[in-house]
Amino acid sequence: MKRILMLSSMILVVLFLAACGISGQPATLSSGNIKIVTTIFPPYDFAREIAKDKADITLLLKPGAESHSFEPTPQDIKTIENADLFIYTGSENDVWVEDLLASLGDRAPQTMRLIDCVPTVTEEVVEGMEHEHEEDHHDGVFEDADVQDRTLADWQGDWQSVYPYLLDGTLDPVFAHKAAEKQDKTEAEYKAYYTAGYQTDIERITIDGDTIAFFENGKPITAKYIYEGFRILTYESGKKGVRYQFQSADPASAAPKYIQFSDHEIGPVDHAEHFHIFMGNDGFDKLSEEMENWPTYYDSSLTGDEVLDEMLSHDHEEEIDEHVWTSPANAMQIAEKIAEKLMEIDSENALFYSKNAVIYTGQLKELDAKFKSVMANSKRKTILFGDRFPFRYLADAYGLTYYAAFTGCSTETEADPATIAFLIDQVKKAELPVVFTIELSNGKIADAICDATHAQKRMLHSCHNLSAKEVEEGATYLSLMEQNLEVLKEALN
Repeated sequence: MKRILMLSSMILVVLFLAACGISGQPATLSSGNIKIVTTIFPPYDFAREIAKDKADITLLLKPGAESHSFEPTPQDIKTIENADLFIYTGSENDVWVEDLLASLGDRAPQTMRLIDCVPTVTEEVVEGMEHEHEEDHHDGVFEDADVQDRTLADWQGDWQSVYPYLLDGTLDPVFAHKAAEKQDKTEAEYKAYYTAGYQTDIERITIDGDTIAFFENGKPITAKYIYEGFRILTYESGKKGVRYQFQSADPASAAPKYIQFSDHEIGPVDHAEHFHIFMGNDGFDKLSEEMENWPTYYDSSLTGDEVLDEMLSHDHEEEIDEHVWTSPANAMQIAEKIAEKLMEIDSENALFYSKNAVIYTGQLKELDAKFKSVMANSKRKTILFGDRFPFRYLADAYGLTYYAAFTGCSTETEADPATIAFLIDQVKKAELPVVFTIELSNGKIADAICDATHAQKRMLHSCHNLSAKEVEEGATYLSLMEQNLEVLKEALN
């Protein structure tokens, strides 16, 4: 909230200056070079390779600054307002950008978001990794010892099945979102998958104390239930889930004898947002085999559109991994999209931009081929970071597995002893010769791991930003990635 208030104040200052005539209107091409502003280094470097002397390019991030905590100054806001093209990542860390652009209205420049240029993936919490939202276990990664018992109090209330909303098309945007984000199924395939998952004849469930009523065609069947502990399941994906088990205490009731609740939590909550339920009469072992049908229930007070909003919000809890440029193949696509945008804005120089883009993407293609060659001939396929891990796209592109202390966008800098111990153990087990850290890091976690294993500490550059020395030396995305390639050769052989 403090950050939002500060930004709002800055915006008001700039708008006041603009009203007084101190801030000029967005530059027109007839007045000189095209003006490009970027938040981070990769698109800045791509743009200068393509536009060269036809553009004035501004990088907002100062040398050595941390990109994830960037706050624009009033001058930065004026610079963005006067740009012809503003390129930013479009991730959770860029919320300030969306607020700023909305405040500028028709004075806002044309924009590009890096996450719109290539298929994206969500940040992944791998084994042993700390993450900042330990209370949120939707990612399916947790320690078994952290699972706690729960009572029916967590699910008290009146609940409606979402199956009717699937059938009438209300939930179609959910399937479109999943298809666009994950790129592993079509929208129709996702709908078919969830149709099987949500299918049920129980349109409503009420829970009051230890009594559960199951409504079919408006008629309830009730039973009292006794808690019978929890069961931890590991899925094919390697993720885990917890099912909380309850057994009917009313043998004469026609209600299900055995039920399991799953809501992605591993301990008591004030009130569940939704739940999946597994029901049957053949015991908990049989229920635990069920992976294809998970009737799902939301609060009965919600409308169909409100259920849709809840589901879309739930999907967005998995944060998109913003570091799309760390794969040279992705960098090629981003550079091509920048060239297309420049040709659209400055059609007079379209051929110039097109030629430069062909040359530059050719260099990126050569870089990609070098990475593929190194990976194909390496004896190891695992890398380990005593740091954040902003290289998901690089790892996915070249078939690498990894361990790390934190996700790529984490703001943590100090790992707990259990995390460090786990990483030390992995270095020893796999006999890894290198422990990685990233640019502008204090390297303390990597140092601790190296001290315990005799591995060597090396830096892999994510290219988010440059140090003052790197700026002075003329570092580029290509030169930094070539350095990364040499370091990876050492680590994988």
